[in-house]
Amino acid sequence: MTRFRRQPRRDGRVLDRRRVTIILISVLSALFVGVNYLSNNGDDYHYHESRNLDKTAALRSNTSDNQSSASKKEEDGMKRNNSLLNLHPASTENLPLCSATRISLTDKISTSFDETKPTIFTDWSPAALENWKDRMSFIQRFGSHPQYVKGGDVQPLQNARGEKCTARTSILVDTMRERFDNDESNVAGDVHGRQMKDDLLFFTNDVENPTFMESILKDVSVPAPISQHSAWAGENMGFSVFSAMEQGSSHPFHFHEAAWLGQVSGARLWYILPPGTSKKVVGAKMNGCDYFTGAAALPSGAKACIQRSGEVFYLPPSWLHATCALEPFSVGVGGQGGSPKVYEQDFPVPTVPNEWTEAKERAELAKCSAAVNKQTQTDGAKIRSVKEKKDDEQQNWKWFDGNIGEYYDKLERDEHAKRNPNVITSYAVHRWMGPQRKTLDHYILIRNAIYEMVLGRLPPPGEEVTPTGEESYPLRVFDGGCGLGAGLMWFEEHERTWSMTGHTISQEQYTWITKDLPEHKFNVRLLTYDKPLGENESDDKYHAIYSIEASIHSPNLSNTIKAWSDALEPGGVIVIIDDFLSVGVSRDDPDVDLFAKSWIANSVHSTTEVADMAEKNNMALVQDRDLGSQYSIAKLNYRNKAPKLRDEAGRVHQGWLGSKARQKLFLDGKITYRMIVLQKHGDISIEAERDATCAAVATSHEDETLAVEIRPTLMTGKGKEGGAQQECLSGWYCCGKGEEYWDDLAATRTESTKFLTLPRELFGDYLTSFAKHLTEFYQTYPADYPGQDNKKGIFLDIGGTGSVASGMTMVTSKFAHFAGPLDYWVLDSEPSAKKLSNAIVCDIDDCPAAQDCSYDVTFSFTVLEHAARPWKSFDTIARITKKGGLTLHLVPWSYQWHATPADNYRFSHTALTTLLQDRGFEVLDVGYDICNQPELVRKKRKDEHFEVIWLTYVVGRKL
Repeated sequence: MTRFRRQPRRDGRVLDRRRVTIILISVLSALFVGVNYLSNNGDDYHYHESRNLDKTAALRSNTSDNQSSASKKEEDGMKRNNSLLNLHPASTENLPLCSATRISLTDKISTSFDETKPTIFTDWSPAALENWKDRMSFIQRFGSHPQYVKGGDVQPLQNARGEKCTARTSILVDTMRERFDNDESNVAGDVHGRQMKDDLLFFTNDVENPTFMESILKDVSVPAPISQHSAWAGENMGFSVFSAMEQGSSHPFHFHEAAWLGQVSGARLWYILPPGTSKKVVGAKMNGCDYFTGAAALPSGAKACIQRSGEVFYLPPSWLHATCALEPFSVGVGGQGGSPKVYEQDFPVPTVPNEWTEAKERAELAKCSAAVNKQTQTDGAKIRSVKEKKDDEQQNWKWFDGNIGEYYDKLERDEHAKRNPNVITSYAVHRWMGPQRKTLDHYILIRNAIYEMVLGRLPPPGEEVTPTGEESYPLRVFDGGCGLGAGLMWFEEHERTWSMTGHTISQEQYTWITKDLPEHKFNVRLLTYDKPLGENESDDKYHAIYSIEASIHSPNLSNTIKAWSDALEPGGVIVIIDDFLSVGVSRDDPDVDLFAKSWIANSVHSTTEVADMAEKNNMALVQDRDLGSQYSIAKLNYRNKAPKLRDEAGRVHQGWLGSKARQKLFLDGKITYRMIVLQKHGDISIEAERDATCAAVATSHEDETLAVEIRPTLMTGKGKEGGAQQECLSGWYCCGKGEEYWDDLAATRTESTKFLTLPRELFGDYLTSFAKHLTEFYQTYPADYPGQDNKKGIFLDIGGTGSVASGMTMVTSKFAHFAGPLDYWVLDSEPSAKKLSNAIVCDIDDCPAAQDCSYDVTFSFTVLEHAARPWKSFDTIARITKKGGLTLHLVPWSYQWHATPADNYRFSHTALTTLLQDRGFEVLDVGYDICNQPELVRKKRKDEHFEVIWLTYVVGRKL
């Protein structure tokens, strides 16, 4: 999802004396060479000149207007740049200007956009340039929206009570202006870099403040080259940002994923350094305007880029950058890859009490600034021991005395606004893994382990959904500590036949799952994961149990593993992804103790200890993977940087301290992030279990059975009861000529080639075969069928409506007479079938809507040749047919091309036999019916239709 937009004017280039000298020398040299050439080749030159004079004149007349317009635009841009740089001529005379690629968004043939290089897009013209180009128009449109008031470190200021400071947009913008006006260091038109602790920034994003950003983005357009960038092209990729600064304000050097920012008003100076630049080169964080004014030395290798209103600045991933506002009310809107959470910009939606007057709001904002200055002065003067510092760093944390339910309840209330029930990644709260920084790879790893250890099969690649065919297995899986249900949702979407159950002891998480998440089939209980089978333990046992970053909270992991083992089928597995103590590290280590306390990590164990627990409970450790190393956890999640154990973002929940303690332990090598798989001893037979649970047809064990006979007739399918009877397959062909064809060939053949010869029993009449087997099948039903409950079985006609989209006439009951005592239903991918009350609308290749073991008869009539993957069609047929049920199909073997809407396959008798037998069917009849054109058709009609066609038919029974 791309949530941003933008464009610009044009950046001129300031030339220092050295460049001017070089250019002049180059020009003079060119002139000298040109004069010398003309003196030696004068006649030749005049010949070419006269020959091309008319062409040159025409070219000039066509291009002069465009050239003058472009030149004037470039000249205006250079003048503006010069005026901005001349604010501090002494320090900017030799400013190393960047060589970013400049691309005009109005050019018909523009420069190619290289995502790996900084780029400035010019001629950006969103509605915002006119609608809110100054403070007053901006305040009029957006003044009522609450905002966080942020300091130079881009974190919310706090008052003396430790509460984050908020203000309405109008108050914040006014306060920024007043602070700039009252700064005695400022000179009219000058840029003065104030200290970071004194700076005031207006910076937010669409996760932190979605309503405000939604209003902002109505007036902002995303340049096409950026909207197609990989960082923002996918669903839920990246986030939108808004930045407003007064002249002299700054964002210090930092880096992140790919980003873009369009300048709506004012001007901004960017300092950029390539990825990998060391911290030593960058130096201490400071106001970026200090480099511009000369108050600080610019880091070696840094380049400066000027961005004016109407321009978009694009920065590739990991480029270090700092900004300085060159003009008052410099406003930008853009986007950034990744998540605000990574950059500590994922605060709850800001609010301002409705009862606050403007005076009250301004007074509270003043208190915030005073509290920040006082704290800065106090911290700078005070010298404390290590113990005092640790005590001070922990004194404001909110503790839950080991109550894990309350711990997660409060955490969810704090973070609830960030969740989107329709986007799993917003509530899949795990550590990032892989270059895409995914939190969903955990589920892929777990699925892979289950496939390998339980099913003994290769798993589907990546996030591919397993089709609901015969090769899918209805496993029972338990999520031990399901959190907000992300894992349950993912598995339900990707493994549709699995029965999922999860436990949580957090009321807030339980409410989210049951009230907020989209409709789902999985079961969730408000219960400890030490009772996986529920209170009465009447549930079927599980084939697999998994736990992601939850088992560590167990009061006694040995007891938990015993409970899980007892709830597993033989051969079942437990998959745990969590933090484990490194070998040789003591549980009594002070850092480990702090982590255990703050994270409520009651069970910090090594994998060796867990293996011992497994052995005592009839299990074995069969896999142990170091995900920390394999997936670069330290780099992706922590940037290989040890944290400070203090509340830097206004968060007081003890879990945030726990996450910092965990980060420190991980970087110190005291804990590792691993996936272990424990397997219960014994063998498991998924196939036998699946077959045992499949419903069977209602076969009678009495002497009296249902008296029914199916007629071998074709119907038009229009109207009730199948419509009128028709004599032939179509207006082109009449069938039932199989035996006649074989007998004629046997009597008149001139050659007899063994590998061409087919036995006579393979030739017959498909209608006669279908009617015979259906009659015999229905006559096994009880005489009183459907019995007292009057619940009939179903005859399912696959593709039973015809391809209306291809121009065919819709039919509704063509084979209703084949249903006999059953209800007649159709399954079709044709959209018009939605109008029917007895239709299932889906693709037979993958049709979750068709329930397992639910149809007495599955039938298709010249349909499966159109399937994209008929082996998957037969997977579905095998899955949905009842045990003992019939399946009957007619498909072409020798037949003309007929794309309605596609034509993909032809089937021999051996192909149909294999497709059924491999899926647990007994083949009752298989053969060929021959159809030819009546004499009148042959005389009067001619097109691509073959004169003789072969159809293959098959009848099978599910064992």
